[in-house]
Amino acid sequence: MNVTETPQNGYHGKGSVDLLYPQAGQTRARIVFDGGNRFIKWLDPDNKLRCIPSCVKELSESQWKRLKYDYQSVFLEVDGKRFVIGKLAQELGGEPTFQKSKCELAEILVLVAIKPSSGFNHLRVEKLCIALPNSLNSDDVNAVRRIANHPLTREFVRNGHEISYTVADVEPIDETYPAFLYAQKQGFYQFPEAKNAVWDIGGGTSIARLYTPNGTLIHDAEVILPGTKQLAQQIAAELKEAYNLDYSPGLPEIMDAIERRDYLYGIDCLNFWEIYDRSASHWVEAARSEIRSKWASHMPQLGHVLVVGGSAELARPICEATGDRFFIPDQPQFFNIIAMAHMD
Repeated sequence: MNVTETPQNGYHGKGSVDLLYPQAGQTRARIVFDGGNRFIKWLDPDNKLRCIPSCVKELSESQWKRLKYDYQSVFLEVDGKRFVIGKLAQELGGEPTFQKSKCELAEILVLVAIKPSSGFNHLRVEKLCIALPNSLNSDDVNAVRRIANHPLTREFVRNGHEISYTVADVEPIDETYPAFLYAQKQGFYQFPEAKNAVWDIGGGTSIARLYTPNGTLIHDAEVILPGTKQLAQQIAAELKEAYNLDYSPGLPEIMDAIERRDYLYGIDCLNFWEIYDRSASHWVEAARSEIRSKWASHMPQLGHVLVVGGSAELARPICEATGDRFFIPDQPQFFNIIAMAHMD
């Protein structure tokens, strides 16, 4: 599966868009987009999964002219501003999404997914489905709904290609809900008539939710915990002290090393396995205690807990301690976006 942004033909646009659109228009009935705290994931016009680091950097004109193409990055010119999103944004000291509100950034981040097929320069999106932590949070919902603009047309430059687009409707979707429906449809839950759960462990937050067989969320059983950002902050502080560093280790690099499972920081390969092991053990125990507390009355009727997200491996000790009650599927980082693509 291709999980990186495919290289385009350069990124330098004209700085402004002057289109007699639609010269060549395309309609996509549905686009699914997950602007996560650690990675941005979407399906391209060929239905291929794309994934780049969730980091954005606004650039001056002089900085922009010196950029070199990066296949894990997307270059945007919009409303007179210039942005790079992805790996290069990380390397240039951009702001990781987990340090801000991903919903507030959605209007910029989502442009990586607004791309017509080759040969087209205008795109009409009938429905844009966006994952967010809580679809009842009115501020977050209002932020992502601002993306809808039909019948007006917006313009921007993406990797050097001028694009005009309209979005008819934005559908905010709770992050765990598509995973529950997809797991249920695929037979992941051995007891479909019981209560089953999804635990999504990400960079900013860790969300565990219980669902009834018909997909109703059991609100009082919701568990919200910190994601790997908090873990990385603790590791960074101890790593700085342990190696007597004159700088603070970067959180994205620590989180990348945790995901790689090599626990090595920087070009000098500073090993933080012992720090991670101790910190992660505390994190797991705190998660276990919170889940036990919130789910105590539901445990006799609990079927299985699907653990997904970029940091799903953190829950491995809980999975091992509960037999197959908690389980991690293949490619847990991409489970939600794949599930969104299969929603009716």
